[in-house]
Amino acid sequence: MLSRSSPPGRTVSRPEDRAGAILTVDLAAVVENWRILKKWARPGCDMGAVVKADAYGLGLEPVALALKSAGCNTFYVAHIDGAISLRQIIGPGPRIACLNGPNKGTERDHVAFSIMPVLSTPEQIKAWQTFALKEDVLVESVVQVDSGMNRLGVSEREFATLLADPDGFLGLHPQIFMSHLACADDAAHPMNKSQLERFRVSVGAFRTRFPDCKASLANSSGIWLGQDWHFEYARPGAALYGVNPTPSRANPMLPVVNLKARIIQVRLVDTPGHVGYGAAAPVREGAKLATVSMGYADGYLRSLGSSGHGVLDGIKVPVVGRVSMDLTTFDVSNVPDPATLPGGFIDVISHAVTVDDVARAASTIGYEILTALGNRFHRRYLPATSAPRV
Repeated sequence: MLSRSSPPGRTVSRPEDRAGAILTVDLAAVVENWRILKKWARPGCDMGAVVKADAYGLGLEPVALALKSAGCNTFYVAHIDGAISLRQIIGPGPRIACLNGPNKGTERDHVAFSIMPVLSTPEQIKAWQTFALKEDVLVESVVQVDSGMNRLGVSEREFATLLADPDGFLGLHPQIFMSHLACADDAAHPMNKSQLERFRVSVGAFRTRFPDCKASLANSSGIWLGQDWHFEYARPGAALYGVNPTPSRANPMLPVVNLKARIIQVRLVDTPGHVGYGAAAPVREGAKLATVSMGYADGYLRSLGSSGHGVLDGIKVPVVGRVSMDLTTFDVSNVPDPATLPGGFIDVISHAVTVDDVARAASTIGYEILTALGNRFHRRYLPATSAPRV
């Protein structure tokens, strides 16, 4: 029975007390990572920010506002809805590029919200030309050429055909000419230099038609390849959020995310047996197991079963058994009892177990770990105003 002080339909507890896990995003670290990249870039290079996929799962609004306040003036998203949301957040000043290009019927939205379409096929270019000439609009755009990745971008043959046609780019107002690196996270990969040379040729040819157009090639890892890859616009994404852009070396970026999962039960095993669905992991008598209120529905990937780990009281604690939808079990046998009480927390992403550590255990990349983060966490944002200077 409810007391008079607890009316139906009104919560009396704090959100963080109701949550199964708490996600903390350090906006100061996001901003500092942007500054680190900006200082590394060649003079005059515009250091933008890729904030697609809800700023890699960390929250578009707080991340974009923090970066804008720090001086970021160019943002990149994947879809038009994300671009519109971003425009409403950051206001009319900064540039926004929509990487996946304009779907048919969205041309007016690009104009209304001052969004640069990224044109990656002859068909997209033709459709945008038709619209721009018919409506007599002049909107900055981005032309993307493929330099060897065979994903998005006009092919070399298509590009040559368009360039040879006096009307091939008629009606466009290209601000950026771009391509995308395939292997930038492997600095020694020969494709990096191959793509650079192919892109340079394309840039030179494009500037015979549009001499003032700027170029963009480098993503997060591409920035660390050196200034030859920087051109006039750089497009960092994952590095802003703490993912290592140089996997063969120490991470030059600051950690951004802390995720801790609440312990809801601690069990001292009195009979040898197994843990979780499928009896996938054996457990010995005397083992101490902590089950937390977090699972694959929260983005803690199922592939982390019996391969991931967390940290409790400074001690590494392995995942045992399968990750369930809402629950994950850790072996905390080596952790002293005072630190293993229900209601406490196990760090699953932290300084001690990084996004890249979790990704390796899951046989994936940090990008997937971040973008999989669910919406059931209680989210805390540390303000960007505390960012240190390098």
